[in-house]
Amino acid sequence: MATVHRRELLAYLVGAGVAGTLLVAPYTLRVVADEIFLPGRGISLVPVVLLPIVWGLWNLLRVRRRLRVGAGTWGAMLGLLAAAGVNAYLRAAGAWFQAAALLVVFLPLLYWLLWRIVVGPLNRALGVDGDGG
Repeated sequence: MATVHRRELLAYLVGAGVAGTLLVAPYTLRVVADEIFLPGRGISLVPVVLLPIVWGLWNLLRVRRRLRVGAGTWGAMLGLLAAAGVNAYLRAAGAWFQAAALLVVFLPLLYWLLWRIVVGPLNRALGVDGDGG
């Protein structure tokens, strides 16, 4: 049975806590995209409720593997994966629209910023990570 150490648990909680706090943004963007790009048709619910779990596991993975990648870069990689996942999900659901392709640029930048100024410093402040950049 694998043991989870205190710093790994804190890493998970930092990632999940930040994403959970910011969860209102993806819900708002979904409503806006629904009204502007697909009026009357609706977008199937992209599973944004999973973001805290994904962010927590992503932060835990970085800490557990002791990766020397800065928090901002690590977050941008998650943003790129998330953008690709959302586009694939929308395409499979038959609800893809051209503006969704902009997520591939926008989400990595947003995630880089959030991980650089929120997750990284929280990791350092809690002793989870020595490299929050």
